[in-house]
Amino acid sequence: MAPIPKWTELYKDKALSGDSGTETFPIKRTDQILQLLLKVRAKNGATANAPDAKAMPTVESSITKINVKSGSADFKSYSGEICRKLAAYRNGRVPKTLYTQAAGGTWAGNDDPSLGWQEYTFPIYFNTPRDLYGNLMALPAPLYDSLDMVLDYNFTISATEGFVTGGANHVFDLYALTMPKQDNASMQNKRILVETKKQDYTSKSAGDEPINLTLDQNRYLRQLMIFCYENGIGEGVDITDLKLKVDGDTFWASKWGALQALNAEDASWDGRAIPNMYLKAQTGNDELWTRVPSPFPYMISGTAPTVAAYFGTLASGDKVTVNTDAASDVNIVDIRSPVIPAVAVIDLDRDGSLQHMQSCGANDLDIILSNGGADAAVQIIEQHVAIPWGYSQ
Repeated sequence: MAPIPKWTELYKDKALSGDSGTETFPIKRTDQILQLLLKVRAKNGATANAPDAKAMPTVESSITKINVKSGSADFKSYSGEICRKLAAYRNGRVPKTLYTQAAGGTWAGNDDPSLGWQEYTFPIYFNTPRDLYGNLMALPAPLYDSLDMVLDYNFTISATEGFVTGGANHVFDLYALTMPKQDNASMQNKRILVETKKQDYTSKSAGDEPINLTLDQNRYLRQLMIFCYENGIGEGVDITDLKLKVDGDTFWASKWGALQALNAEDASWDGRAIPNMYLKAQTGNDELWTRVPSPFPYMISGTAPTVAAYFGTLASGDKVTVNTDAASDVNIVDIRSPVIPAVAVIDLDRDGSLQHMQSCGANDLDIILSNGGADAAVQIIEQHVAIPWGYSQ
């Protein structure tokens, strides 16, 4: 009988060293790795973590880079937000999220939002959904002399609009889904799902921007994710159109919104961009900056309201106002979106068969972005299927 994957606990209740920094955590190389599951939690400020008309510090925004690497070989290199966007497209829903504004208390490990700890899940995949048992795709960790997860983090410290100071208040667990080691020849024939940021770009008021993509005869481009966000701006405004060119010929062309609609269909997107926001009112009309362009807010319930809360007129872009007559009222809100927020994915392997990818051994690969507005933060994230590299044979 063939072996089945097993979950292994790599780190439990591991405190970070401080409020910001870069830390390296070795990963066991005994078995082949199909997935890493990173769960990071942080304690809210003593009063709340509830800014009004400001961006709310979250665990997701505080993890500025996740890097899984062996020496100079980067298998994963992206922000916490991009990690979760990739997972949302893969799974049709955002990864597990405990979003709370409540004052920081004692962590009990039971997802109680009133205890004031945020917890965000970051799934890190090395295989595709069609290859769950690692027959073709896995990270062949036993081949490597080293394997590390490097975290860059920066937690905003505040009693009212951030987190409690100290590494003991920023903690993570790390799990690995693994398959047993095979002989070296079999592991060298594996393929690895590699995801790295190619480039940052700031959108302009008009014009097209060509961006060169990675050329490497040992890689195939499977997906290309374009992230585009500007506070207060809706979808498809700053980047209006996209084109993928191969050796100068247009291979793929789409409007931003049309591609997002296709992505939502392919992913069977459930529409819940931020599920179960546990809000603690600071004023009579708190303005939330959701990072969800063109949001559709939905009031689930109030757990301790003095009056029924309601939404004010939706402000520009991603801003939502929750009206209530008393500070400290608690309400639970879903932020919904008909598309996966702020991203568009050119997916060359829509059926998951690995038969329709673009060779990176071409002479030229480019993504052409059509600008519609200035100052949006744009990221280009490449997902490749690659042969193992960077180890000592």
